[in-house]
Amino acid sequence: MKTRREVLQDMIVTIGGASMLTACGGINNVLPWDRIAEGGSFYDQREMQVVARVSDLLIPRTETPGAIDVNIPGFLDGLMTDWANAATQQDHRAMLTQLDRDLTARAGGDFLAANGADAEQALLELDAAAFLNGDDYRPYRGFKSLVTQAYFSSEAGALEEQGWVAVPGRWDPCVDRQ
Repeated sequence: MKTRREVLQDMIVTIGGASMLTACGGINNVLPWDRIAEGGSFYDQREMQVVARVSDLLIPRTETPGAIDVNIPGFLDGLMTDWANAATQQDHRAMLTQLDRDLTARAGGDFLAANGADAEQALLELDAAAFLNGDDYRPYRGFKSLVTQAYFSSEAGALEEQGWVAVPGRWDPCVDRQ
């Protein structure tokens, strides 16, 4: 169950989702998807690969683009570089380190080297624990929320997944209320 503060934070992020690129200084500061393996401006190489693998497992490519297709790792790298303050950056790094440790333990070896089925199973187990055990996994839940909100604020997420329409139906500026 979410607290009122978490619901309000989610609403703020959802409403402001389209403005996230502005907070990052525009699209030019988002790391290109083909450079994910190298690391980013904020993420080191391992962190970037963890973000990419988890994002891809959370939102895989189906008949619509997935998280990697819309460059969620590059977007988050830009967000952490240009928008996050030092405390947020430190908390985010600590969450990624713990996430990597937890997933590696659940995968029975290096999470990044695990085959697809083992990596997916490790994430499923962690995800189930995160939503059953409360505050112990709050940082992971926040990261998952950030990934999904970033995805659904992308063009592919908004238009192809959600079928968003800017103006649904006809607009009548003056309607007789009788």
